[in-house]
Amino acid sequence: MTANPKEYLGTKFFDKLIGGHREWLMGFDKVYLETWQNLFTKNNSEAALCEAATRKLLFDHGCNVKPFEDPSSGGVDFKCSKNGNTFYAEATCITKNVASDKTGLTHLTIPNEATDYAYLTRTICQELSNKTSQCSGLDAPCIVVIGTCHFQAGCLCFDDLAAEELLTGKTHITKRIDRDSGKAVGESYELTQLESAAFIRPNAKSPHFIEHARCPISAVLLCAFGTDPMHTAGILHPDPTNIFNRALLPDITFCRLVDGYARGPLEVEWI
Repeated sequence: MTANPKEYLGTKFFDKLIGGHREWLMGFDKVYLETWQNLFTKNNSEAALCEAATRKLLFDHGCNVKPFEDPSSGGVDFKCSKNGNTFYAEATCITKNVASDKTGLTHLTIPNEATDYAYLTRTICQELSNKTSQCSGLDAPCIVVIGTCHFQAGCLCFDDLAAEELLTGKTHITKRIDRDSGKAVGESYELTQLESAAFIRPNAKSPHFIEHARCPISAVLLCAFGTDPMHTAGILHPDPTNIFNRALLPDITFCRLVDGYARGPLEVEWI
């Protein structure tokens, strides 16, 4: 079940977003406005809003944005240019229902006491897997913008730690075990098996080595569209088909793996 589009009408933020996106689409073939309107009113209003918010985000960063998806055959949503650079952008959405189901968090009701919740790393990786072929075969970098209108999931699962976990996979605190005594020794450290890491994985033939995955995706933006102010975290692919120039989005910080990650240990830095 998708959200009722009426719940987004009558609020200053969404009215301005929807109106601005409709006005922008009117500058192109009418099929683009019709397609987006159908998505908003009939199919998936949250996906339509994430698409509109993605366009606005790119536009606000000084990018020239044009529709690129072929209404009959598909493709990525936008073709963007700035300062002589071209890149593509594909918007996708984790709906409020999915976010609540996967995390255990409610949309707006904040609990009065500490509560457990799950991250969305695996769900986000699945979204990226679904978009990899769509981003393939392009002549310039392609970024995937993953948004959500879920307030709590946006606050807690689209933060900088979530972005880092996409690079390293789920981590665990562990200690070395003395074989003779069976007791833990030394200091604790983090360990990862690269579970749900977006862009690296154990090599299928040599598990002690890594290989790169989802290479057509140059970068990812995690966008909490349901929060005010909106938080955006960027993630750079360590070895993409086409390298994205993160300076094109100067107000967004990106995380990346520190050189030497193939030999370990995995370290993340923000630029």
